[in-house]
Amino acid sequence: MTSSDPSRDSTPKPGANLNEEARVILRRELRLALLSEFGARSICDHLGRWVTDGALGYSLARVNREGSEVVSEVQDMLRLLGVEPRRTSFRRRALARGLAIVARVSGPRLVVRVAQQASETVARWYLQYAFFLAQHGELELARRCENLAEIKNRHAQSLAAWTYLG
Repeated sequence: MTSSDPSRDSTPKPGANLNEEARVILRRELRLALLSEFGARSICDHLGRWVTDGALGYSLARVNREGSEVVSEVQDMLRLLGVEPRRTSFRRRALARGLAIVARVSGPRLVVRVAQQASETVARWYLQYAFFLAQHGELELARRCENLAEIKNRHAQSLAAWTYLG
């Protein structure tokens, strides 16, 4: 007969294999990734509202929706590491608004390129986090970071289609 007592569960909690130094490093890196995600969502939101190309607007809206899920995942990982994550970033929203104004003058291509390259960069970060976590025996968290990297790579590929037009 099995016991339903959670204190007897032999499955280690996510992050249990990380020493304090590794936790500090990972927290710092995930906080930076979270800020980048806030910026990416803001850019896609602001740009997506005014572009006249319906397909580009749809693509930006999809990236923004999926970005919301990424933000939630990163926030959850930070909570597992004992940190109360930020909910937003005023500076990232203000920068995104400024980029949207630039896009109105120059067209969306430049700003979409910025968002596309940022997605590629953050995807690499998530893969580095996954490697770091796997080295510390945190396979569940490593898989979560790999999934985030896949999403960000998909975003980068989707946005890249709009940077080569025109």
